Amino acid sequence: MNAWALTRMVVFLAAAGATVPALGQQSPVQPPSGQDSAPPPGTLRESSGPPAQGAPYIVEQPGNTLLATEYIGRAVQGPGGTQVGNVSDLLVDTTGRVTGIIIEVGGLLGFGGKKVAIAFEALYPMMEDGKEMLIVDMTKDQLAAAPAFKRSR
Repeated sequence: MNAWALTRMVVFLAAAGATVPALGQQSPVQPPSGQDSAPPPGTLRESSGPPAQGAPYIVEQPGNTLLATEYIGRAVQGPGGTQVGNVSDLLVDTTGRVTGIIIEVGGLLGFGGKKVAIAFEALYPMMEDGKEMLIVDMTKDQLAAAPAFKRSR
């Protein structure tokens, strides 16, 4: 299995809320002492004070993760390899799961465009001719006709 196929599978599983252990690796995240599990999905992970002694630190990017910077600002291509927009942001729920991707469509040099949110599963990272690409099965016209994304705050 090539690296992009594995990355796509990991991203899909992560977006679906599944846990994917890195092959042959132990997790670099260690739970704080006295804490056995994460809060239930949908609850905010807030605390009333400073982190507990021995709080988890991630010292190295685990093999089953991607950075938001690997998406934000990247061109998104539609059918036929035409650029349909750029990733401007990611939607993340309170459990940390990426649920959507916001694409800036239309406009010129960042002016006059609009932002459209699509389900994260609708974006496919691909590798073609040694070049990384983000692909959607929508044309520029379809995205331009889609409802604009509205922030709640």
